[in-house]
Amino acid sequence: MRISYKLAYSGKISIRTDSYKLLPRKMSQRLITLNKFDDLIKLRDIYKAKGQTQVIGYKTLNNYICWFEKEPRQKHIQIYTLPEVWKSSGLFLIVDRYQLMIGALDTAEAVEQLKLALPQLDWSRGYKMPGVPATHLETILKILTEMGLNTKTLRLKIVRLERKQIFQLKVVPLPPELEFRPLSLSDAPIVNDIWYSRQHGSLEYIKRLITYNQSIGIYIKTTGELIAWCIRCNLGLLGMLHVKDAYRGYGFAIAIIHRFWCQLAEAGEDTITMIADGNTTSLGLFNKLNFKEIGFTYIIRSKRVENMEMWSDELESKEC
Repeated sequence: MRISYKLAYSGKISIRTDSYKLLPRKMSQRLITLNKFDDLIKLRDIYKAKGQTQVIGYKTLNNYICWFEKEPRQKHIQIYTLPEVWKSSGLFLIVDRYQLMIGALDTAEAVEQLKLALPQLDWSRGYKMPGVPATHLETILKILTEMGLNTKTLRLKIVRLERKQIFQLKVVPLPPELEFRPLSLSDAPIVNDIWYSRQHGSLEYIKRLITYNQSIGIYIKTTGELIAWCIRCNLGLLGMLHVKDAYRGYGFAIAIIHRFWCQLAEAGEDTITMIADGNTTSLGLFNKLNFKEIGFTYIIRSKRVENMEMWSDELESKEC
């Protein structure tokens, strides 16, 4: 049984079920959705209490909670867990189009819950899994291998700048012909076309980020051309930082990051991002800005066969 949900304004979740054959399991071992909005809040608070060690889990849950508060009837999002155990193991599996976010605390119990939960998802098309906890990487890869999935793994550093450090950086103001603005939906195709991780489903994903999350762009006033941008991703982190080739070398990356910092600092938040180990340019930039490494995370891509698509226009057109 595959379960999806849409949050209702009453704070409860309306659940719809679509049948498919599930491996025989005890009811306590079958995936469920959290059926109360308050439970999502409680789950987020479990991660918040763990501080820096569980910052990705906390930020991810907080992001999706904010989305549901703004628009309860989200498409193509399901949040799964196992009955009751999430209260101690922190287990959650968020399926968002072709992406799968996995959360679990650093406990032996959580490892066993992952072994029970992950095989129950629909793996027929595979997933992109960002923000995989480093402590559970080996367990997750073993599960995927045992299911016969092809996987690719990328390690990323988690770096943070505390909000109290934000205003120590002196940034040269933008030239008068340029201006900062939030991105608009008309900018989504520009961002998607340049994004290294684009695929079927990513355009709608970016549109939703622009609609619900913080974004900052640098525009030429006279033409309206977007020349640089960053967007808060669905893990709640600074992401998709990009400056068009013709405009590099003028300090626009630093300017846009600083603008992002200031907005988060005013909201009482630190600025956190993830940088691939091999991305020396970005690592150098964020080191220059005094970001400090606080841990590692991983992106796993899984597919049944190498050349298959993880999403399709047909799936995109269907209501959850």
